[in-house]
Amino acid sequence: MLKVGVLKEIKNFESRVGLCPTGVKALVDSGVEVFVEGGAGEGAGFDDQMYVQSGATILASAEKLIKAAQLIVKVLPISPVEAELINDSHIVFSFIKLDPGGKRLKHLLESNTVYLAADLIEDDKGAHPVLEAMSEVSGRMAVHVAANLLSVSNGGKGILLSGADTVEPATVTIVGSGLIGRVAAVQAWTNGANVNLLSFKRENIENYNIIRDGLQIKEYSEERLRKLLPETDVLIVSVYSLKHPDAGLKINKDMIGLLKPGSVVIDLSVEQSSVVETSHITNINQPTYKIHDIVHYCVPNITASVPLTSSKIYTKKILPYIEILAKNGLKNGLTRSPELLSALAMYKGKITNRILATRFEYSFHNIFDLLELNL
Repeated sequence: MLKVGVLKEIKNFESRVGLCPTGVKALVDSGVEVFVEGGAGEGAGFDDQMYVQSGATILASAEKLIKAAQLIVKVLPISPVEAELINDSHIVFSFIKLDPGGKRLKHLLESNTVYLAADLIEDDKGAHPVLEAMSEVSGRMAVHVAANLLSVSNGGKGILLSGADTVEPATVTIVGSGLIGRVAAVQAWTNGANVNLLSFKRENIENYNIIRDGLQIKEYSEERLRKLLPETDVLIVSVYSLKHPDAGLKINKDMIGLLKPGSVVIDLSVEQSSVVETSHITNINQPTYKIHDIVHYCVPNITASVPLTSSKIYTKKILPYIEILAKNGLKNGLTRSPELLSALAMYKGKITNRILATRFEYSFHNIFDLLELNL
């Protein structure tokens, strides 16, 4: 039986937590011992006493928690400071959130630990349950943010997303028809906006079958986007896949210049794909900036704006995997759950995920071979 430790997120403006008290209670009730770093859940509305009531032991520091636990649960990848405390006897479970150049992957490999990535978990239908759950929150949040940024107090045009009376609604153009893009499209349309959804995948166009006034899905082309931009009030960019990070897409300064002053760009791909030339990463505390009178919102962890909701969803989705690992250990856990096998990114400095190995040009290692050789 592995002891579970919930670390406090130390990145600025990150208030989510890896396990809520309800998740901790479920683990404790099933016989798993759980440690929580003091203050880990405060930003999401869960104080230490709630964790104590759920059966956890509160430890005062990350150092004490990592010494006590073997299975470390987080939201964001481990930081360099945390990596110094973790060794090859630990299993880390968090999002991996890869950058285009692979610097984060290199850093995590150097930590020489066992790493399971929540965003890599794939079920037998090819879906990514944890990533998709958070993507749905991102899509909803993007439209909520857009509606606020269109007000003059936030630098926008001073229009309602929904329109009113004889005033036309805003036009929202979304580039990328993955789950975030589709959720944002429906959310914007439900709130009264006119919506154009541009897809790189013909199958998404065929399968999505939107037949609604004011909501259209079409195949992406630069020519089509250029035609739409002058009449677009909000441009949402959500383009990313593990195998094809940005699909070769570039939205340059000239294209952004086709937007009218006070328009809004929400770049949800900013951390993982360099798509929009005028984008750079911002944070929840200072989320926007203007270039040529165009408001840019480029917060990569947009779901951290609603940490209570996000933490509850994250807990619900990862809890079955944490319980399997805690009760069975790594080898037996991987055997019991093919989904966990898909999440295993690396093992003691070696890449054990084919997608990562191919994309970043590392050697792939079969985890069962490594375990058999006790490497």
